[in-house]
Amino acid sequence: MFFNFKKYFLIKVFFFVLILTLCYGLYLYVKINRFINGKVWNFPTSIYGRIVNLEPGNSYSQKEVLHLLKSTMYRKVDLVMLPGEYSIKNNTIEFIRRAFDFPDIREDEFHARLYFNKDTLVKIKNIDNNHDFSFFRLEPKLIAMLKSPEAKKRMFIPRNQYPEMLVKTLLAIEDKYFYEHDGIHLSSIGRAFLVNLMAGRTIQGGSTLTQQLIKNLFLTNTRSILRKINEIYMALILDRFYTKDRILELYLNEVYLGQDGDEQIRGFPLASIYYFGRPINELNLEQYALLVGMVKGASLYSPWTNPNLALKRRNLVLFLLYKQKYITRKIYKDLCKRSLNVQPKGNIISSHPSFIQLVCEEFHKKIYNPIKNFPGTKIFTTLDYTSQNAVEQAVKIEIPILKRKKRLKDLEVAMIVIDRFTGEVQALIGSSKPEFNGYNRALKTRRSIGSLSKPITYLTALSQPEKYHLNTWISNYPLSIKLDSGQYWTPKNNNFSFSKKVLLLDALIHSINIPTVNLSINIGLKKLVDSWLLLGISKKYITPLPSISLGAINLTPFEIAQVFQIIGSGGYKSSLSSVRSIISDDGKVLYQNLPQSIHIESSEASYLTLYGMQQVVKSGTAKSLGTIFKEFSLAGKTGTTNNLVDNWFVGIDGKQIVITWIGRDNNHTTRLYSSSGAMQIYKRYLQYQRPVPLVLKAPNNINMFYINNLGELFCKKNNQHNRMLPIWSIKNKKICNDKLSERFSIKKKKNFLFWLKNLF
Repeated sequence: MFFNFKKYFLIKVFFFVLILTLCYGLYLYVKINRFINGKVWNFPTSIYGRIVNLEPGNSYSQKEVLHLLKSTMYRKVDLVMLPGEYSIKNNTIEFIRRAFDFPDIREDEFHARLYFNKDTLVKIKNIDNNHDFSFFRLEPKLIAMLKSPEAKKRMFIPRNQYPEMLVKTLLAIEDKYFYEHDGIHLSSIGRAFLVNLMAGRTIQGGSTLTQQLIKNLFLTNTRSILRKINEIYMALILDRFYTKDRILELYLNEVYLGQDGDEQIRGFPLASIYYFGRPINELNLEQYALLVGMVKGASLYSPWTNPNLALKRRNLVLFLLYKQKYITRKIYKDLCKRSLNVQPKGNIISSHPSFIQLVCEEFHKKIYNPIKNFPGTKIFTTLDYTSQNAVEQAVKIEIPILKRKKRLKDLEVAMIVIDRFTGEVQALIGSSKPEFNGYNRALKTRRSIGSLSKPITYLTALSQPEKYHLNTWISNYPLSIKLDSGQYWTPKNNNFSFSKKVLLLDALIHSINIPTVNLSINIGLKKLVDSWLLLGISKKYITPLPSISLGAINLTPFEIAQVFQIIGSGGYKSSLSSVRSIISDDGKVLYQNLPQSIHIESSEASYLTLYGMQQVVKSGTAKSLGTIFKEFSLAGKTGTTNNLVDNWFVGIDGKQIVITWIGRDNNHTTRLYSSSGAMQIYKRYLQYQRPVPLVLKAPNNINMFYINNLGELFCKKNNQHNRMLPIWSIKNKKICNDKLSERFSIKKKKNFLFWLKNLF
């Protein structure tokens, strides 16, 4: 009877444990099913640079396109056969563009040949069908991945897009019975148990890929029998209800393969980008071997921190491939001789923090939510990698030189590069240390702009063609103006010399103070303030005093860039932007920027002002720059404030407007003029970013005349009147030619003292 009782008791216990195990198994199944069939991962926000559109006739040189290809890690080969490869022959570049999910559509790989004539792209040929293309675009560079909620970065690729060479290498090293077992491999577990028991410590693992995946997705790294039982049970469930390829897909995208600061690098696709700079399908066998070798311990075998251990581990993986007859002995020996050839840490994905700050601010304005609330989005920006690299190189080289010359340790800098017509921000830096992620001086520093204000004064005057032209005489007598406070403001010329009068154009070219003040009073301070408001500057930053004409207005480099974008584009305002499109993690378009421009200033006055700024570089305060880049007809304007506290430079070529500021955070003197400070950084920038010639197209109402020493206009050139300049002609709309010999009458200006008397 006792034995019967014991038997029934054991049966009850057995069924109780069985039911409990089944119930727990059901719970685990529901847990696994909900996770895997739901949203497995929260992806980080990916930020891409500018999508480069190529068309025949574009001013892209062969060298510039090569730089674009190299920046996205295309490889030079003799014979182009695979995506990501290019070759050069004479004036052509042949390459296979990678497939890419552009914001509007996914485009497959594309085999193209580009033809160049000097600095112009003249033809695009589709090699596959031998047809010419009128439009073609390059995939953008990944410039940043923002922090994810779980501090894990990854890029997802489906199983069918993984190269079989990688999959076979992984299975050969980590789980060669993967397609045969049921989620666990008992002989491997038993072997590992005996080896570890004999060693007295854990030196070998018996986990399958399925078990490793379970541990990564659901469990902790804590070593315990209970955790191991959970791992085995969940692996059996996962293998029973999901295909091997789905399990492998999850593993390939989940495995831990290194660290980027406090963020984990997860999955082979992202690891391939970080370590080699190329997509996973473009690597070769020894590179796959390195990544697979890191699975055992990504920190221990990191090629960044432990290159020797990483090399030994890679060669061991290659040896195991040889032993399993995947490769020959010769291939094994040849591959072992190769170096790791990994990219330096931070070389591929370098976030350009100042620019990213601007992107995040614009994201918040457009979507009305902080960027952290939209994980997994793709943001396509306007950043031009060549321009950004040129800015950073210019600052890294020139700022230390200036610091040594002036014996200053705290010189700071801000630069912003925009497209002259669209207003797209192509590069931005807010610190003398480009990698610094903190106070962004390009967006936040509000400083006196000095003589950068003068072009706006001349723009305002030239908008009144019935009164002012480039050959208008302006008084250059010393003056003293009584302010509302009872004090007197007495501006001076930089060279402390005065002439009776000076041509309006020459006053701008040589940045002469007194004529500029006189002109501002002549046109009226209200009109001058209205011009600033029209150019987009808030009223709270404008004080209606005569000193505003000499830069008594505090603006940020970003605001200055918007002002000169309007002047540089012929009076058309295109709001500055850094974001082209935002795509959600499910592929929906959240935002699309459609560039728009509004005509807010007269094209004629803008043209004349920009012409004057060209002469500044040709023969004025920026003459040293014009001497070096003579063939590009650059426009520019220097700006230095009192006591040399701030110095600025605006440089304009055919495509870009560049704003440069140098100063100190404590507002002490920099001991630098614009020509010896900010302009030198711009000059260095142009060494890395070849300028495009600035060819001004005159509006219909602008005619070219010759002037004599008295400023009188003539249509023919001779020894007495051989200086040419454009005039906005209202009454006389005829274009000068050899038959026309008409003098343009100039209305005499009222005496400056008359205006001063009326002002007070």
